[in-house]
Amino acid sequence: MVKQAKIKIVENLTTKIRNSKTIILGDFLGLPSANFHNIRKATKEFGEIYVVKNTLAKKAFENANNPQMTNYLIGNTALIFSNENPFKMYKKIAQIKTYSPPKPNSISKEDIVIKAGPTPFSPGPMVAEMQKYGIKAAIKKGKVEIREDGVIVKKGDRVPAAVSQILGKLGITPIELWLRIKAGYQNGTIFSPEILNIDTDACKNKIISAHQTAIGLAIAKGICNKYTVNNLIVNAFFNTKNLAIERGIPTKETVNDLIAKAGRYASALKSNVKE
Repeated sequence: MVKQAKIKIVENLTTKIRNSKTIILGDFLGLPSANFHNIRKATKEFGEIYVVKNTLAKKAFENANNPQMTNYLIGNTALIFSNENPFKMYKKIAQIKTYSPPKPNSISKEDIVIKAGPTPFSPGPMVAEMQKYGIKAAIKKGKVEIREDGVIVKKGDRVPAAVSQILGKLGITPIELWLRIKAGYQNGTIFSPEILNIDTDACKNKIISAHQTAIGLAIAKGICNKYTVNNLIVNAFFNTKNLAIERGIPTKETVNDLIAKAGRYASALKSNVKE
């Protein structure tokens, strides 16, 4: 790429970074082109996606006085510019996540487990292949059955081609295919993937519950603010009214209660008087 073209790309990215309320930075390393096409299509609803070299993105972030985001420029970088809520963006991108078996000779990022149970496969070389990799398989009612759970590939090990094929046949798909979000940015704040992936509905319900608990405590302690003032006035009214009734103080608010109270006393007295 000629120098002038690179300068133009950096200038364009710098403008996008400065003018966008939200930026999502993701890594699409190893993502099939069909999956990336689906992501590009989905992001049109809320923003623009750019595939850019890390060196150019780094320069643009620095030009836009946002050097913190350069720490996340790892792998094959895609930037999404938007004015949408970053939490909503993360969830929309996650919705188009798909799964696949690991590629042959790839490094496993986690233990890959084959669960015990029946399979739809007839006896054949697959049994020997499973047993070769430590999976206890046997023939039962004319089908291959896995007798107990077992780790077929440990975290950090290479995935043999034969194992990749076995996993594909068994429908075991531990590999996530999506734009792996490295960071989200909005109004000066950087959000990690763990934060962006929070259950917003559960979080909202917890905040509502905490708010209600705080109001209840404030009312109980007589703390007056815009959230408690109406309840405190109502409580004060009823407390004052009840005290006035207890002391026999007649007012327009207590007179009916005092008459009813006197009637109850009279009835009680009458029941105790012998005729």
